[in-house]
Amino acid sequence: MKERFITTFQSYWENILEKTPEITLGFVLLLFFIFIGVFIRRLIENRLKKKVQDRLLLVFIGRAVLLIFSIIGIVVFLKQVGLGSAAGGLLAGAGVSALILGFAFKDLGENFLAGFFLAFSRPFKSGDIIEINSLLGKVKEMTLRNTHIRTYDGRDIYIPNALLIKNPLTNYTKDGLMRHDFVIGIDYGEDVAEVTKSILETLNALPNLVQKDDLKPFVIINDFGTSTINLRIFFWINTFDFLGSLTVLKSSVLQTVVKKLKTEGVNLPADIVELKIYQDGQSIPINIKNLSSVEELKRKKL
Repeated sequence: MKERFITTFQSYWENILEKTPEITLGFVLLLFFIFIGVFIRRLIENRLKKKVQDRLLLVFIGRAVLLIFSIIGIVVFLKQVGLGSAAGGLLAGAGVSALILGFAFKDLGENFLAGFFLAFSRPFKSGDIIEINSLLGKVKEMTLRNTHIRTYDGRDIYIPNALLIKNPLTNYTKDGLMRHDFVIGIDYGEDVAEVTKSILETLNALPNLVQKDDLKPFVIINDFGTSTINLRIFFWINTFDFLGSLTVLKSSVLQTVVKKLKTEGVNLPADIVELKIYQDGQSIPINIKNLSSVEELKRKKL
């Protein structure tokens, strides 16, 4: 048994030694094709950098070129060491194996093709704010398999490219404009036209809001509440110019409007609860839990 093992090992070792030139040449060719792929990738990126502004598209094209040359190098290597025909025969003769490989690489191929379409259709670019399946964040990078976004709470999420193709995608910064709104309630005795004028003057004076002809702030009567007339205020912001959080900006606008209305004496009542007692002639039942505090308050008044 020992002699048989030694004989088999020597046979394999001699076979490896005989094929050392082919294996060495195969590695050299593999490294050559990888080097060519890296060189062409850099060449394409440098040539297209001035013409194509979308960094995601440049990175995707470069990685696709490198992948293609790497695959060519692997195929050349296998053929050089004598495994090309064997692998081809195995895949050609084994339909089950081909089916298994197809299922194994289904997601990889699907995400690659999805990334290809995303790179050229360009529904978003690096730095855009997108939302997909309730995931909201800024696009950082797109690879051959997934897209990297960073959420506002600091999470790094890698979304498979196929999901971006199959599901509705919202791009909040496609044109750099985003509309926000909020509701504020005023008393029924207030002059709605005057309050609206005051709100618009306040919004038009804010520097972070868009003031174009067709994108100016406006106010509408949203509904009539129990104790207030509810006004809905709309305004536009430029997401390319504003460096802070959009939520912080909205809060700042709301505070500015409320402060302005209070300064002008506009009544902003809370919900009024009306209590009706239908038992005529009977006293209203009141229960005082801390009677000593009430007596002390009366003494202070006296």
